[in-house]
Amino acid sequence: MAKAIVVYGSTTGNTEFLAEVIVSGLKEGGLEVVTKNVSETKVSEVANYDVVVLGCSTWGEGELQDDFIDFYEKMKDLSLAGKKAAVFGPGDKESYPDTFCKAVDLLKEKLKKCGAEIVAESFKIDGEVEKAIEDANAWALRIAKSI
Repeated sequence: MAKAIVVYGSTTGNTEFLAEVIVSGLKEGGLEVVTKNVSETKVSEVANYDVVVLGCSTWGEGELQDDFIDFYEKMKDLSLAGKKAAVFGPGDKESYPDTFCKAVDLLKEKLKKCGAEIVAESFKIDGEVEKAIEDANAWALRIAKSI
């Protein structure tokens, strides 16, 4: 059974909520899943999994959620060659049209630089995350089926 890790950073609880939904979908798709808050995760840990899913909201002028900043910077020395990866995050397109979910894009590019294969289009949620439960579950199932 393939092993996946879902690492999320959450300030308001929205990304954590989405992570829980995505974990459920990955498990439903047959993956063994560990979920961790980024503030409690060492960068080196993610290399122990077949699938790496990162979840992060976007703040300010397109910045990563605070807890993700140090993790992101430490990823520069991480090798994820042969690993599958995907990224998700909530945002507010109306208030921040130019930087909507930019943190998701930053993490996707970083995963690619680390050698990971992106197996699903980034999942960007605009507005209320509770309305995205079905879509988040379907996204997670697509990831699981790509393994």
